Amino acid sequence: MLLVSWASAAAADDPAPFSLDATRAALIGIETVLKQPNLADAELLRLRAEADPLSVALQAAIADMTPRLAASVKRLAELKPKTKDTDEAPATDAATAELETEKQKHDGLDANLRAARAMLLEVDDLTTRIGARRRQLFARETFARSSSVFNPQLWLSVSRELPADMRTLANAAVDWASGVRSRVTAAQGAGLAGVVLLLALIAVPIHWIARRVIFRDPDAGSSTPLGRALAAAWTMLVLAVLPLLGLWALAIALDAFDLSDPRMQGAEDAILDAVRLFVLLNAVGRGMLAPHAAAWRVIPVSDASARALFRGIMAIGAVWAVERLVEPAADAVGSLNIAVAGRALATTLVALALANTLRRLAPGHPARQTAMAAAKADRWAPARAFGWFVALVVFAATAAGYIAFATFLVNQAIFLTILGCLLVVIDIVVRDGTEAVLDPEAVVGARLQILFGLRRNMLAQIVVVVQGLARVVLVFIAAAALLEPWGVQSRDWFSSLRAAYFGFAVGGVTLSLSSMLSAVAVFGVALFVTRLIQTWLAERLLPQTRLDAGVSNSISTIFGYVGGAVAVLLGAAQVGLDVQKLAIVAGALSVGIGFGLQSIANNFVSGLILLWERGVRVGDWVMVGTDQGFVRRINARATEIETFDRATVIVPNSNLVTGVVKNWVNPDRVGRILIAINVDYDSDIETVSAILIDAARAQDLVLKIPAPSVQLVDFGDWAFRFNLVCFVDDVEMAARTQSEINFDIVRRLREAGLRIPAPPSGPPRPAAP
Repeated sequence: MLLVSWASAAAADDPAPFSLDATRAALIGIETVLKQPNLADAELLRLRAEADPLSVALQAAIADMTPRLAASVKRLAELKPKTKDTDEAPATDAATAELETEKQKHDGLDANLRAARAMLLEVDDLTTRIGARRRQLFARETFARSSSVFNPQLWLSVSRELPADMRTLANAAVDWASGVRSRVTAAQGAGLAGVVLLLALIAVPIHWIARRVIFRDPDAGSSTPLGRALAAAWTMLVLAVLPLLGLWALAIALDAFDLSDPRMQGAEDAILDAVRLFVLLNAVGRGMLAPHAAAWRVIPVSDASARALFRGIMAIGAVWAVERLVEPAADAVGSLNIAVAGRALATTLVALALANTLRRLAPGHPARQTAMAAAKADRWAPARAFGWFVALVVFAATAAGYIAFATFLVNQAIFLTILGCLLVVIDIVVRDGTEAVLDPEAVVGARLQILFGLRRNMLAQIVVVVQGLARVVLVFIAAAALLEPWGVQSRDWFSSLRAAYFGFAVGGVTLSLSSMLSAVAVFGVALFVTRLIQTWLAERLLPQTRLDAGVSNSISTIFGYVGGAVAVLLGAAQVGLDVQKLAIVAGALSVGIGFGLQSIANNFVSGLILLWERGVRVGDWVMVGTDQGFVRRINARATEIETFDRATVIVPNSNLVTGVVKNWVNPDRVGRILIAINVDYDSDIETVSAILIDAARAQDLVLKIPAPSVQLVDFGDWAFRFNLVCFVDDVEMAARTQSEINFDIVRRLREAGLRIPAPPSGPPRPAAP
């Protein structure tokens, strides 16, 4: 009702969005009951169940009213007359009325928001107190001391009370039977007999089918971990579900035919609980240990160890199932001594059974015949040590009289054993199952690669993510199961998650999981759209224009920066950060930039300058220091240059802006070729000039304008020195063209009988330069 009234009032823009009086009355009621001194755990759980919806409703109301109040504050600021402006006309009656209405709305919202926050604090306090009371109750009941199992007075009292208690139980059974005969008609009795007969008839074929379904060949070879885990899961499912369904049908039949008696209800429930426990332990033991099929065993132990563990588990289960039957019998006759003695004897037998099982699992036991078996058993030394510790603590607690604590330990050990086996099987199935299903060679993995264009490494990443999420869920379940008996419920964790979802206010900005998730979502969508448009510009639109590659890259890169800034603004708006608050954040960041981020900011701004001035563009051939190559990418911080030996040089953008950079293709791609050559003094210089000009003109890549030219630059001590100067249209082809010209010059000089002399004092020069 609280949520319904809240939703309807919010839709009507009512300043009182939910019933404060109803919420206050509910809180007072919970507070009144909580003040009672002797509350049972069930009553405390009921109070917690009443407090949780109040917390959710209040958090939702606060999350809705906070932005509405902020909007009302802005609206009031707009409606208030600007007193500093003396030329402004006085406010009209309509404006004054609107201002008063907005003030009333603001005051109502502010009052309700304050009240909701105060009540939310009260709910949190009540929740904390309820949890503390539950933990105190648990500690008081669990660590209460009673008679020791070795106390003779306990067993003398039991022996004195036992005959009378047995007669009382027999009388109760007779009364129950007579009551059943008196109120059950012949038709009902026949119907019950038919149900029991039907269950008995179908039990045999179901048992036969179940054995065939869960059959695991003991002579099979070593199976995969996934195959063993799936077989164990299927075995546990069949062996547990079918008997539990039969018990459920029997319980329904007892209620349907009015065979239940309130005085015997505890005994009936105890019998059903004992059978359920025995069924679950049998299913888990056979599924995990596979006593007669080593190839299908999930837990890597020997055959002797598996059989010893299975017998020990079933013995503990049988003892504990019998103990479950003793308690309702003791409650029926009102004998505390029998209840204490039953629990003490059961915990002692459980400790002894566990110790005997651990003794049989020891490496030195006669069942371990080989050194290899002993080595394998040593791997379980920590587990055996922990088992001995549990057995010792249970036995010591029973001997010291802490029967409730020993019972709690046994209950927890059985519950956590079953839960741990289930979690191990689930973990193996998820871990190996995802790897098998999403394998690139498997059907599903291949289909995903085809449908979504996923790469092989992407499938591996998906597998790792799924496995990680599954591990987190399993750890959460295990932690909740461990902490549940100590008064820390899983709903406490969910309450913390809800509080984080609705968030908290810091400096006028509400930081919450919901707002941050929405901010991340908006930022991701905006950035994704920006990248789509940027890719479309770079690959589709800009290549169809006459712009060169450098200009196209500058346009697409600047658009990416602008789109990223817009995405940041949109995402920040989801958490309440407007432009004014972002300016404050930018001012704070400027301090950090001044201290530690100065070089990063310098490189980023230098990158923007490069994109704007286009002194260095993508595709340019540049030389920076001793490195030269082609500009492949201009990033936000640095520029990537691919050298001629296929290496990548990362140059900070600030070096390209403030340093000396040689750009071979700016403003155009025309390149000059300069070939220096020495010719003997006996050569005809006109012939040499003609040979050089003809060799240059013979190349198609050499430009006609400007035409090749020959310069006699020096009269050396031993030869004429000529320079051949020509130009090519693309500087990238200069080295190749120069090589072709060199080959042609050598060939022409030899045909003309001209010689390229070597230095007189130096080693002989080769025939060609």
